[in-house]
Amino acid sequence: MGHESTGRTLKTARAVLQVLKMMAQAPDGVRPEDVAKTIRKSTSTATYLLNSLCHEGFAHRDAADGGYRLVEPMAPPARQPALSPEDLDVAVEELYARTNERTYLAIAEDEHLVIHESHGRQGLPKVPGLKPHIGGQAHAVAVGKTVLAHMDPNSVERYRDAYGLQAYTSNTITDADGLETELAQVREQGVAVDREEFAEGFCCIAAPIFDRDGQLCGSLALSTTRARFNETSRRLIPIVMADARAAGDHGRAPSWEHLSNPRVPDSPPLRAVN
Repeated sequence: MGHESTGRTLKTARAVLQVLKMMAQAPDGVRPEDVAKTIRKSTSTATYLLNSLCHEGFAHRDAADGGYRLVEPMAPPARQPALSPEDLDVAVEELYARTNERTYLAIAEDEHLVIHESHGRQGLPKVPGLKPHIGGQAHAVAVGKTVLAHMDPNSVERYRDAYGLQAYTSNTITDADGLETELAQVREQGVAVDREEFAEGFCCIAAPIFDRDGQLCGSLALSTTRARFNETSRRLIPIVMADARAAGDHGRAPSWEHLSNPRVPDSPPLRAVN
């Protein structure tokens, strides 16, 4: 029975690789019936594989023509960061130790944003639906906002074109002007917040990590419940910001002077889910 399961898994993996190769060679997109012929499977199986790639952030479906295409890479501009993910892992544990909230490190890996490390005790609530590979959810989660905020405008526009601005809750930013305003605020304040914009009942705080040359290396973040956020956000925001800055400076002790009385970013207006 185990051998049969392993065999099916390998066949599925090969099919996925075939689909990715086919999509890479078809900039105008592919359709399920074409994929089905290539991998010698049913159209329903081909559709399932394509939708799975969309769900994981590798592809998107064009609503206009129904074609499936590989996404544009979502990565910060510029060169390879001076700090490796391993250099930054300790920051996740230190942030958890300071806050007792679930903490995360998001980095650009293979030209996509991924949760490289997370830390939290057993039983600490997890954000439902948050996956290691962040694709079209970036506009709705704090770690994604910190990266989008430091991308050039053309890259942000490509992100919108590739994914759209999907509504996950009634608080999700779903219009281009609203997102532009939000990202400008993130750049100005040095911190991103999402208040139940991705999952009901959960809020997140994230700050960008820069190396000494000003290169964006990643994003340090925490998640907490709505009740905890309302009670402790003014304490948590400066901690996240200081720890992200310290991580970028190779562990230099954070300075707290100008963070003693932080302003919590304005809450977004409620938006109706389409």
